[in-house]
This record gives sequence, C-alpha cells and structure tokens, in this order.
Amino acid sequence: MKNKPNFVVVSGVIGVGKTTFTRQLAQLLNWREVFEPVDDNPYLADFTKDQKQWAYPMQEFLKHRRFAAYQFAFWGLRHGEFPGVILDRSIHEDTVFAEINAEIGNIHPRNFDTYKQGFQDFQAFLPEPDLYVFLDAPVETCLQRIKLRGRKAEGASEWSDEIEDGWRGYLTTLHAGYMKWLDAIAPRMQVVRLDWSSFHRVEDAWQDVLNQFEARSRFTRSLVTPHVKETTA
Repeated sequence: MKNKPNFVVVSGVIGVGKTTFTRQLAQLLNWREVFEPVDDNPYLADFTKDQKQWAYPMQEFLKHRRFAAYQFAFWGLRHGEFPGVILDRSIHEDTVFAEINAEIGNIHPRNFDTYKQGFQDFQAFLPEPDLYVFLDAPVETCLQRIKLRGRKAEGASEWSDEIEDGWRGYLTTLHAGYMKWLDAIAPRMQVVRLDWSSFHRVEDAWQDVLNQFEARSRFTRSLVTPHVKETTA
C-alpha cells in the first residue's frame, strides 16, 4: 500500500477551480498535468444554448476524450515517463454528467443505454487512481467564478439572466450528483475533500491532502493487518 499517491485526480463542480489547482500542484510536484477538453470541445457552446439537442453527442465526445487522457496518464506513469500524474477530472466521473442529463431529460433513455454500454466496455481498461481530490464550494461561488473567467463557450459573450439561471440550476443538480457519486466510490477509492470556498496556497492544500491520505491509509492497514499478540517465554 502506497504511503503517498502519485496518480491523482482533481474533481469538482464546474467553476470550482480544478484547472488552476491542477496546474499549480503539477508545478509544485514537477508532475505531469493532464487537462480535460474545454477549449477544444466542439459541443460546449451549443450545449449552453440547447442542452437537449447537444447533451448526448457532447457526453460521447467527452467520454472518449477522457478515456484517452486516462490511458495516456496511466501508461505514461506505469512506464516511468513521469514521476506522478494529476488529472483535471477523469472518465470515472463522466457518468455523473451523463446520469444528470438523462434524469432531467436532456439525454433520451435509448441514448443513455448506449452511453452506459460504452462506458462499461471502457471500464475494463480503467485502473483506479491512487486518490481523488474533490474541491468543494457553494454553487453561487462556482457560478461567480464561471462568470469571472469569461469563457466564450460558457456563454460569457452573451451572459443573461436566463443563462445565469440555467447555469445555477445545472450546477445545483451537478453538485447533488457529485455527492451521490462520492458516496458510491468511497468504499473502494481514496477520496479527500477540500473546502474550496476560498482559494488556498497549493503547498498548504497538498499537505492537507497528504495528511488525510496517510490517516486513511493507516486506518485501512489496521483493518487488513492482523494484530500479533506478544508472548513471553
């Protein structure tokens, strides 16, 4: 069992600050950073305007891109091309977005079945990461950060009350979906949650992560390591 993780995924709701944290942590540790597709996502701008039409093709695109990124990260680490890897979101949590879009009617049940079958096929080639770091912040905080960063694909060029309300509802549902997902993976994956309502120094945040990781690793070892009772002759 590892004392320190070197295959780390940074997770969180859109706008929480994953990309910045991933970049800063990779620089701190001199590890390889792998980002999720945003600027080269050909569906994001259309999805912002018409979720029902574009949710399914966007999820298929993201699923395949995240699978490729995950394989690149894992095998690069496995073959010693870099000492550690930090992913900005992974394919495992892609299901959070797909399930939400299916639940609210953006993805037709038949398309969702196709999505799930493809994900299950991919899952056979998905070793688990050492650690998930979940950055958590209130929905309103994430919404303001989305507005401030001004990405065109997220509607920055034509931001309106309607777009803002749409984002607020989507982020609220997404956060609830993440809470459900984290509960589901907790028994088999290491998860550390950080309060990211305000940004912290990356050095302090990483030390907090390591402290929590080590504490949970000790607890896990205590469950699987038999206690040997000392005897005297």
